[in-house]
Amino acid sequence: MPVTRRFALLPLCTLAAALLAALPSTVVAQSYQPVLSPTPGDSGATAEITRHPNGQLAKRVFRKNGKPHGLWQEWDVAGRVTYAADWRDGEGEGLWLYFHPNGVVRERGYVAGDVWHGPSEGWHANGQKSNEGTFVRGKKAAPFRYWREDGAPRGPWMEFLTPARAPVAVLNEGWPAGFNAWDITLSHDLELLFVGTGDNAGNNRRIMMRRWQQNAWQPVALAPFADTTATEGTPVVSPDGEWVYFSSTRHVATEPSNTKRELYRASRASGWKAVERITYTPTYGEVSLSLARDGRGVMWSGKPDGSAPTGLYEVRLETNTTPDASSPTPRVVIVADLTSLHTTDTSGEAFPVLSPDGAFLLFSNYDIDGAATKEDLFITRRTNTGWSAPQRLTRGVNTSNDEKPVQLLDEGRVLLFSSPRAEKAPLYRVSLDAVLPPGRY
Repeated sequence: MPVTRRFALLPLCTLAAALLAALPSTVVAQSYQPVLSPTPGDSGATAEITRHPNGQLAKRVFRKNGKPHGLWQEWDVAGRVTYAADWRDGEGEGLWLYFHPNGVVRERGYVAGDVWHGPSEGWHANGQKSNEGTFVRGKKAAPFRYWREDGAPRGPWMEFLTPARAPVAVLNEGWPAGFNAWDITLSHDLELLFVGTGDNAGNNRRIMMRRWQQNAWQPVALAPFADTTATEGTPVVSPDGEWVYFSSTRHVATEPSNTKRELYRASRASGWKAVERITYTPTYGEVSLSLARDGRGVMWSGKPDGSAPTGLYEVRLETNTTPDASSPTPRVVIVADLTSLHTTDTSGEAFPVLSPDGAFLLFSNYDIDGAATKEDLFITRRTNTGWSAPQRLTRGVNTSNDEKPVQLLDEGRVLLFSSPRAEKAPLYRVSLDAVLPPGRY
């Protein structure tokens, strides 16, 4: 049963003591060191008190040398506590709580250096748990869990990480009519997705996004880094969640002779706004890049000599020690040609998805059964001498439609892939071990 936590209106540090006592002892010992409010006699200590028009206490903030230091409390006009938090030297530091009007804790978390850091959880007004997870320096360390007021699970972790032995459609609501949801990729916490889109003819390609906020997926909006004057697409989030890699022609404005797409990346730390370029290859164009944690990757691009068609290349992302205008840092260095993983036919490989540890590669293959046939999903394993012979995924992943790998989640245990097999259901999830061919992966 959920625990309902209510705290009476208490003076000074008595409330802080009550809040502290209500926490599990393990959390207190590991994560919480209370800030002691200064007493009126302390040098530089003041207590700022404001009231509602009806005389009810509205806010009490302890300060030292003018900065919030100690307990900060707020109440509504009816005298009900709405907020209680610890501050130290002008920054949030310690336990923070927000309350429903009935006294139940709405949100409880920890702050260090003025950013969320530590376990975080919340409750609905009826006392049912609403969410839980952990922050590390302001970043969600893993997908948070969410529940409805009746206790039913909801949200991205349930939608994307619930085990499935057969493909299950996900994220099939809330798209605009006629919207082409191409090249979808999810953030590390699963609460933000980037999607490449365009018209049916492949024009007006740009990168959009959707956020999980207020317990629902919000409408499609332009990505913060998007350049609507350029052709852009194939966003791919890095394994650590710190970058989204994408292809773009935004350089054409200053390099009119280079009309090929180049690779760029936007940083999470900048709010997905700051962009840096990582390739300069006017002879050929890149489409997408999938990386492992160690910087090894697989790139989908044109052939370096400028000849068609596109294919896959094993690459390494490295720091360029002598960067200049035509050689960015970081930069992508080609290590091996993977354009003929299927060596006995003329088919083509595309849409690489590399496992986080770099041990295996998923990709789509077209024309494997003859000219103009649909794309199927294949897997190949890294070996001491290269890559193993590709094998088709099994158990309902591949159909007579075009199937493409999208992303590996949960340390490679969950596969997201796209397929037009059903109307308004562009994306599917399945437990990877349920669809692997015989062999070791």
